[in-house]
Amino acid sequence: MVKIEDLKRINLLKKIPEHLLGIIAKEAQLSIFGTGTQLITVNEKIDNFCMLVMGQVAIKRNITPDIDVILEYIQSGNSFGTSAMIEGTTAFYSAVCQEPCEIITVSGERMIQLFEENHELGYYIMMDVSKRYKRFMDHRATMILKTLSDDLDMKEDIYETWIMSMSDNKA
Repeated sequence: MVKIEDLKRINLLKKIPEHLLGIIAKEAQLSIFGTGTQLITVNEKIDNFCMLVMGQVAIKRNITPDIDVILEYIQSGNSFGTSAMIEGTTAFYSAVCQEPCEIITVSGERMIQLFEENHELGYYIMMDVSKRYKRFMDHRATMILKTLSDDLDMKEDIYETWIMSMSDNKA
């Protein structure tokens, strides 16, 4: 069991009412992992939804035996392993502790059961996950378009398309 105060430190859970945090607290485990601990491995099943209380975790993908690409650094207060809440999902990335970490975990299977038992809890979690996903995709799209716009031949076409799409989104 985890303290509700620890759950309140997790960004994903900040808007969730305390009575719902109590449900998660009963199911969650707090663990300490050392530097270099691999929490998630590419192509293996993601078992746990993880919430980082303290430390830093690198989300990375091995491109060659000598080259890893860091996709993201997870900082305290953030979560990862959300795919554990999708039955049968395997990892596209590895997650490795960059320093000693305190991590709250809940089994993905148990989270799904909790959502089925308490739709309000599922609503709050999935609304926040959806908002985060949208921000992530908007940021990625902006980065890709900015990179492509450096090609002078494509710049004008991309700019016109981008401006039109932005005006369509405001409608």
